[in-house]
Amino acid sequence: MRDADLVLVDAEIHTMDPEHPLAKGIAFGGGRILGVGTNAQAEKWAGRTTEIIELGRKVVVPGFIDAHAHLMESAARVSNLDLGGCVSLAAAVETLRRGVARAGPQGWLVADDWDESRWPEGRYLTRNDLDRVSDTIPIAAVRVDRHMASVNSVALRVLQIPLGTRGFEATASGAPTGVLKEDALERMWDALWPAPERLAAGFETVAGRALSLGITTVHDVVGHDEIRAYQIARAAGALPLRANLLARDALLPHLAAVGLMRGFGDEWLRLGGVKVFSDGSLGARTAALEEPYADDPLERGMLIHPPIELRNILAGISAAGLPSAVHAIGDRAIEVVIESIESLAIDPGARHRIEHAELLHPEQITRMARLGIVASCQPNFVGNWSLPGGLYERRLGPERNALNNPYREILRRGVALAFGSDGMPYGPLEGIHWSVNAPFQGQRLTVDQAMSAYTLGGASAGFEEGAKGSLVSGGVADAVVLDGNPWQAPEHIRTMRVSATILSGRIAKGNLASSR
Repeated sequence: MRDADLVLVDAEIHTMDPEHPLAKGIAFGGGRILGVGTNAQAEKWAGRTTEIIELGRKVVVPGFIDAHAHLMESAARVSNLDLGGCVSLAAAVETLRRGVARAGPQGWLVADDWDESRWPEGRYLTRNDLDRVSDTIPIAAVRVDRHMASVNSVALRVLQIPLGTRGFEATASGAPTGVLKEDALERMWDALWPAPERLAAGFETVAGRALSLGITTVHDVVGHDEIRAYQIARAAGALPLRANLLARDALLPHLAAVGLMRGFGDEWLRLGGVKVFSDGSLGARTAALEEPYADDPLERGMLIHPPIELRNILAGISAAGLPSAVHAIGDRAIEVVIESIESLAIDPGARHRIEHAELLHPEQITRMARLGIVASCQPNFVGNWSLPGGLYERRLGPERNALNNPYREILRRGVALAFGSDGMPYGPLEGIHWSVNAPFQGQRLTVDQAMSAYTLGGASAGFEEGAKGSLVSGGVADAVVLDGNPWQAPEHIRTMRVSATILSGRIAKGNLASSR
């Protein structure tokens, strides 16, 4: 019997194991959980060099699994200008004006996270706004949902995006507004995206932030540059957390050609599936809806792929031995995804996923349960945009807004639920808070249900429920110690903090004072 590296005692441990949901002590050693139960059962693993820490009833939960992240992509944004705190369009323009010095004579000024739904002006940034900032430096300001950006005239001249490109917005007279969505936005990223070496260099910073929030595993959406960056970071010993990679669908022919299947890799870096877009976002009015947008009766959003094309993509993913993770926000897009999977008669055990699944109807949920489709949802969106009077109410109207993100109904009808953040913002406790304290009854979960979705739910979606997502003997030694008790004060979850994040049995972030 090996000695433990670390033993925690006098804790309130929520194991997420239905057989033994609560414990007081836990022992970690060799990257695994050696024992969990009473203080005595944990301490029996202690040896001469074991660190034993008394937690004074602090809460311990499994390491959080963010089931929908863009963490390596976030490394590209480390040096970008942040517009997330701007309270008005005018403030955003002024922040950009002050930030112009960040761009060199031949360089771009790139800014992130503006959100017009929080501004009194209530409109998107446009080319005219950004031209007031600079007429010599190309500027790209990316909306918080990353489904659209606004650029100035200099940027448009550099990018040379054809006028008829889908998502390239123009006035009735044909003048570009500077707003780029979907395909037009991709053209911008093709010109701006950093090299894998730069991504890898910035990853330690963004991964450190994730660890400070208790995130020990991400299901990360990646293209070829991000995959290479992960390998560079891993080879350099700079991969501070675990990653399941959701490769973009453009990479499917390459994955299939070399026979890479789900699970290729190890418990630190592995292939998880293939990400596909079926629609856009509610903020950009590109989420595909059955009924028109309440604030734009001529608009119903867009399907990224015609139904037969999406079906063929999903057939190829399934044939390659991979699960799909299909972005579908609007009810029309969700219907196309479900119909495609139904028509392919895919084994329910394949655990195909719908990412976001925000505007679900009850009968769609029932079909998802029958097909074994996982609902991969982002409860932070509820707090961001679903509150009464918020963006979703303006886009959808009060009736449809009250039906969005129906987490309670998802679980009631037997659909597996995994929580993530989409990086808007990262923070499991923020998401757990809003699923527990959601404005509408159909959204509200118990603390146990929400915590499970952010731990065991993500593990199950990644086919890792035997190793992650619960604190059981033999599982990976990933855990989080909380400063605050979500079960005792559920209305204050979002104000709670992570005291320490334990990764592979060692304290990777935070501090716990040794008491013995």
